[in-house]
Amino acid sequence: MNKDLTQEIRIALNQWLEAFNSNNIESVIALYDPEIVFANQSNPIAIGIPAVKEGLIKSFAVKPKLSFKEEQIIATDGLGYATGQYKMTGIHPQDGSSIKGTGRVVAIFRKDSTGKWKLVFDMDNCPPDVTL
Repeated sequence: MNKDLTQEIRIALNQWLEAFNSNNIESVIALYDPEIVFANQSNPIAIGIPAVKEGLIKSFAVKPKLSFKEEQIIATDGLGYATGQYKMTGIHPQDGSSIKGTGRVVAIFRKDSTGKWKLVFDMDNCPPDVTL
């Protein structure tokens, strides 16, 4: 395992988390590979930036905030992934009630032709062993 590449994946993931927690759709979209596949536990699979952006617009209505607990990061010359646990909080836009959830995520990054790591696959689930 290449520690420098692992750190690059960690940085790319943290950039994504920062953009997501700012609820800035354009900043989040800029971090996606054009072939992004998003497999969220509560939505149909979304493939490509337009489909993922449509889902983000709906998600950002609750002003979500994510925290992430790293479990594993592995990277090679052009492909890397991060796994871990997440906690999401938000506010229901209609009644102001709290929304929260926990789960596990796998985020796969691919290095593009400019040398930037882009998120190409994002999948989450809600297993019973998540402790966040």
